[in-house]
Amino acid sequence: MAEGLRELKRRAARRAMENAAVDLAYDEGVRAVTVERVCAAAMVSRSTFFNYFTSLEQAIFGAALEYDPALTDRILARYPDDLVVAASVIVMESVRGADDEMTRRRLALFTREPGTTSAVSWASHESRERLIAVIAAWLDAHPERARLTDADHATEARLTVAFAIALGDEVQRDAREVDGDVRIDPETFRAARRRMAAISAAAE
Repeated sequence: MAEGLRELKRRAARRAMENAAVDLAYDEGVRAVTVERVCAAAMVSRSTFFNYFTSLEQAIFGAALEYDPALTDRILARYPDDLVVAASVIVMESVRGADDEMTRRRLALFTREPGTTSAVSWASHESRERLIAVIAAWLDAHPERARLTDADHATEARLTVAFAIALGDEVQRDAREVDGDVRIDPETFRAARRRMAAISAAAE
């Protein structure tokens, strides 16, 4: 009983700090958030904050993503010919995961502040490596879908995820926030993908 109560208190404290960080970022912008302001809003000490989070960014944007196999399989089956789009959608849907107000505000931050997608993705080594593993495993299971003939699936997955991060940033720039929900037109993906392909193609 005591252990269960302690765990409930820990979850409540973590949630209070996350809510404070996200609310400050949503209302005033990511740069306005400081550990001191989060602690004041959540009524905790600085040492308590760092008992729960390794960085301010983790409190604002959440822990490293875990990718649900059913979700990733469904998305990869939908975009088998463009794993860059698939990887980008996997990240967005994984972030969307918990359908609550804090998640909606986190998603809105990516739309409100262009460049945030890349900054968060490259800062979260664990999220990135997990996604690379997902894509590499899918290529292992579907080798006929691989694009590279001179490299292994891990290399292709790593490059795919790097492109997907850039794609996510471009797509978020054209996303719309409607009643707190982030809306992305599928054509936005296609247009951004065409621009990326044009730039990455070698000159004749």
